[in-house]
Parts: sequence; structure tokens; C-alpha cells
Amino acid sequence: MAELQFYKLTKTPSGRELWTYMAAVLEATGMDKGKVYPLKKFLGNFKTHLDNGRVLRVDKGYQLTPIGIDYFQDRYSANSRQHIERSEVESMLKGIKTGLGSGDWEPLK
Repeated sequence: MAELQFYKLTKTPSGRELWTYMAAVLEATGMDKGKVYPLKKFLGNFKTHLDNGRVLRVDKGYQLTPIGIDYFQDRYSANSRQHIERSEVESMLKGIKTGLGSGDWEPLK
């Protein structure tokens, strides 16, 4: 089965938009469900997540730890300091999957 063509934002966002983008990336790649993916294709810097044991370097890419899965899932909680909206994640997912939508998208290599 051929790998899906994904798209990434040409400029990595910051703040809440970055949290939303990260959630969409994790969902699109299956990392939110424990799959391995070469995350550096989307993001150049996630050292804080590596250092805090949320993301592990593994053969063929990176994988969320159970702590990481909980950490990123918690962002959907209304009382999370880094709260994100499902509708905004859906919009980002559309961009990742089609290259269309808000922002400048480029094909992932």
C-alpha cells in the first residue's frame, strides 16, 4: 500500500496554533495511537518532549510514550492550560491531508 501524501505548514506555528498542529500531526500519522513515525518530517524541534519522556527515538522514527499519549490527549480537556478545540484540529488535519486550508502548505518529503 502506498504511503499517503501529507503536507506540512511552511512555517511552524507557535502557541495554541502549534498545539493544534501537533495534535493533527499525531492523529494523521497514528502516533496518537502508538504508531512510529519520522516526526522530524513535520517538526524540527520537539526536544522538550524527548527530554520529558513524552516522545522516544525508536527504529524508523519516533513514538509517543504512554505519558506522551496522555499529555497530548489532555489538551482536549477544557481545563487544560494548553486547551485545543477539536474543530480546529479537524481543520489542520484537512491541511495535512490535502494541502488546502488556512496557512501555507507544502508537500512532505
